[in-house]
Amino acid sequence: MPSKYPLQRKRNYSIGIILIGMIVTLGFSGIFGTILWDMARRDRAKALDGATNLVATIASDISRNIELYDLSLQAVVDGLNLPGIDQLSPLFRHLLLFDRAATAKDLGSILVIDSTGKLTIDSLSAIPSDTNFSRRDFFQVHQQRAHAGLYISRPWIAPSGEYLISLSRRLASPDGSFAGVVAGTMRLSYFHDLFRKVKLGDEDSLTLMRTDGTVLMRTPFSIDSIGANFSTSTIFEKFPKSPSGWYESIAVSDGLKRLFAYQQIGEQPLLMTNGLSVDAIYVGWRHDAWLIGSLTLLLCGINVALVVFLARELRRRGRAEQQLAILATTDALTGLCNRRGFDEAIGREWSRCERAREPVALLLIDVDHFKAYNDEYGHQLGDKVLSMLARRIAASVQRPCDVSARYGGEEFAVLLPGESIAGALHVAEQIRADVLSLRSAEAGCDLVPTVSIGAASMLAGAGSPGDLIRFADAALYDAKRKGRNRIEAARSVQSMAAE
Repeated sequence: MPSKYPLQRKRNYSIGIILIGMIVTLGFSGIFGTILWDMARRDRAKALDGATNLVATIASDISRNIELYDLSLQAVVDGLNLPGIDQLSPLFRHLLLFDRAATAKDLGSILVIDSTGKLTIDSLSAIPSDTNFSRRDFFQVHQQRAHAGLYISRPWIAPSGEYLISLSRRLASPDGSFAGVVAGTMRLSYFHDLFRKVKLGDEDSLTLMRTDGTVLMRTPFSIDSIGANFSTSTIFEKFPKSPSGWYESIAVSDGLKRLFAYQQIGEQPLLMTNGLSVDAIYVGWRHDAWLIGSLTLLLCGINVALVVFLARELRRRGRAEQQLAILATTDALTGLCNRRGFDEAIGREWSRCERAREPVALLLIDVDHFKAYNDEYGHQLGDKVLSMLARRIAASVQRPCDVSARYGGEEFAVLLPGESIAGALHVAEQIRADVLSLRSAEAGCDLVPTVSIGAASMLAGAGSPGDLIRFADAALYDAKRKGRNRIEAARSVQSMAAE
């Protein structure tokens, strides 16, 4: 029979191709996955750079205006400490204390408040109103803290309905005790107009807050957000450890996930944040990811289909080659090995037994008077008899390594690797007895031919396969010469040694 190794090799090739296909598919996926990851990283970095630059620009504008206003407040503080300031007329005192910055757009009046909270001087009015600010946070802070510096108040509503914040500094007596407050007001509309100039996404945000979390202005604008407290925001996990930076978090205001860039405004107790919607950042990336992912799936699908097709074709080809190998080494009439298959088998088994130092036995079987049988009963019935005899011979071969073959026209061979002459004679007798047991009714005639068998066995290392065939053929000749329908064993030095 043909070797199964070629078919096994084909299966191994198929497995190898499938593994290569899987590696290529994973390689495609890895490459495209890396590309997508890098694209997402770049989109995020680009968005963060833009947010950081925007925050820095707005913070710079706000810081500059607050510093200018603070200079006006400090000028008032210094002016109030001048000798004889109280003896000047209100007109000259206004000219001395207040400069043009106090009347700039979005900046309200500068107020001088005494130690009881009473308004004593108003930059916009020669006669100050009867107002007391002792309950305002900016008054209480300076009253309690001598070194509060510039203080920016919580938002409050003026009698006119405007939302304001106060920028204030402490007034001190010559002995250092609390003497009142100089406070300037700033309209929140300044921040609102400044924020409106910035083009933001639908879900992006801009927020200006004090360092205690109090919101001064926010976009998208909501009046309810003015004065709200965001002290639970993630920004206060970063600040004041770092005066600027970024973080990603769920917004306290509306629950949307945003990427935030923040920065402290100068040395003031203010923070500016720009929150970018994470979903909006990755909109373009998701579109590209869908296209690239579809292309990846298509390429992987094509690759898998090609691999499956190629592996299937290899298996089909392997089976076809196996079938062809079987057909090439099988006798069509009897189903036994043909002469080619027998030659391959004896060469293969001879090498194996030679390595194992084992004997190899051979039976050559010839149908007696078969030519006369064909002449009398016809070739069709003769072929039928050969098929029946072949089945009997094949049934007598039990071990997987044993090989039965049609050696010639009416001649058969049985190869018995590892068998001694005694074992070979036992098998030969079983074959001869099985042939004799055939009934003429089964053959469709009155006579079933007998068989003559020649047996030989020799150590594989003591000669060659040709020697074994020659000894078995000589034994067969003796069987036919001595009357046929008998078994003869080869008598030679090699066969005697094998016994």
